[in-house]
Amino acid sequence: MVAVLKNRGEQLTYRKLTDALWQDYPEFHSHMLGLNDGVESEARKKLRIRMGMEVKAHPEVFAATKIDDVVVVGLAATEDDAAIELEEEQEEEQGAVSPSVYWYTFPAYKRAAGPFPIKIGKGADPESRIMQQVTPMPEKPEILGQFQHPEVDNLEKAVQYTLKARGKRKSDAPGAEWFLTTPQEIALVIQAILGKQ
Repeated sequence: MVAVLKNRGEQLTYRKLTDALWQDYPEFHSHMLGLNDGVESEARKKLRIRMGMEVKAHPEVFAATKIDDVVVVGLAATEDDAAIELEEEQEEEQGAVSPSVYWYTFPAYKRAAGPFPIKIGKGADPESRIMQQVTPMPEKPEILGQFQHPEVDNLEKAVQYTLKARGKRKSDAPGAEWFLTTPQEIALVIQAILGKQ
């Protein structure tokens, strides 16, 4: 469950989590079918119960939330997540740097024309935030743009949701913040969201 949720980078319903588990681990799917006489609905029901027990037993790992009467499961925040967020809050309170939505890529991905993989994030200091995320990478990331805004959380989500609705999310990337897009498209999406021409 942890590996699937990390790969998807977003909360999933139990049904979608089951589908993802069985897609990523077909031998586990076969195992569950074998335990339930090949009856898919029974295998799903038993797995749903097992997953629910795991989520309840390990709140330090999993977070379950009810959205529109549907339970979704995600990974709980880690100590590293909390430390980064606290650091960003302190910087914002001190007024050191205004928070920004930023977008970056790696030189190996960058193209002169057409879409390429771009990650969209947010933070008070984009360069240090990015470097915290990519320390094991073989090349230095390139910041393609940033946009300061007082409602940076909402703006980041709006940009990501807009690109996702356009079918631009890079589904095979780890996490949910990579998109096949261009820096120009991101700038235009921000303008459209904020109602600027």
